[in-house]
Amino acid sequence: MDLGIKGRLSLVTGASRGIGRAIALELAREGARVLLVARSQDQLEAVKREMKGSEADHQCLALDLLAEDAVQVLVQAVNKLGDLDIIVHNLGGSHGVFQALAPAEDWKKVWQFNLGIAHEINRVFLPTMVKRRWGRVVHISTLSTVTYNGYAAYVSAKCALNGYVKSVNREVSKDNVIISAVAPGVIYSEGRFFAKLQKEDPAALEAYFKNHLPIRRLGHAEDIAPAVAFLCSEQASFMAGAIVGIDGGGM
Repeated sequence: MDLGIKGRLSLVTGASRGIGRAIALELAREGARVLLVARSQDQLEAVKREMKGSEADHQCLALDLLAEDAVQVLVQAVNKLGDLDIIVHNLGGSHGVFQALAPAEDWKKVWQFNLGIAHEINRVFLPTMVKRRWGRVVHISTLSTVTYNGYAAYVSAKCALNGYVKSVNREVSKDNVIISAVAPGVIYSEGRFFAKLQKEDPAALEAYFKNHLPIRRLGHAEDIAPAVAFLCSEQASFMAGAIVGIDGGGM
């Protein structure tokens, strides 16, 4: 299937590893031009070397998006490349806030990490997409907005993200700017809990599969990327506000 995004300028945050890396590679396979953003220049360059297309098609920007002037730096980098067509917001996580009763200031940091930065980027680029009557914005959410398993600040931020996708989409979808999200379930990530469990206690992992994950395996970043690429495509024009679960049936 031709996704109709050849030559489209795309931005992927958190692109140096995991799901972000897989998404960047998938968009490049579909012919999109990709600006990869993450903190590590070396890791970004390694991803770029794997990407389809000419070297000039793709660019790397080593940037901590939590820094005070980071969004302005990002905007300047994008503007040098042309009009932005696709944004994939892969930045997110618990940001080290694990206690449910952590101070409000800590909760604000988690909200900023999972939604605030994405909103600041969107508010810059969505108006131009609306004027041009074409744009795709995909956010990475989580299955935890359904199960409520996980750290409270993180789960709450992702629930807010889902509401954001649904509500902001109402403002722009009439102009063919489609905002959507994918909600991954348990994804293998080196050094994280389930990856360790797979190595250290396979029986416990099998018990988890039996009780919670009918597909009986961990997901991988490569399971997420094709769905994201589809949501970035011409064919996703009627998927306005969609939040697509990719979770192996996990609950």
